[in-house]
Amino acid sequence: MGTTYKQSGVDIEAGDAFVEKIKPHAARTTRPEVLGGV
Repeated sequence: MGTTYKQSGVDIEAGDAFVEKIKPHAARTTRPEVLGGV
């Protein structure tokens, strides 16, 4: 069996928490050219 993300040092939950934390900051950069969101 291969190496898992966690075994490789990737923390999915921490990444998700980081995205939630930066969403308000990213929203302030929205311009008409933006097609999607975080």
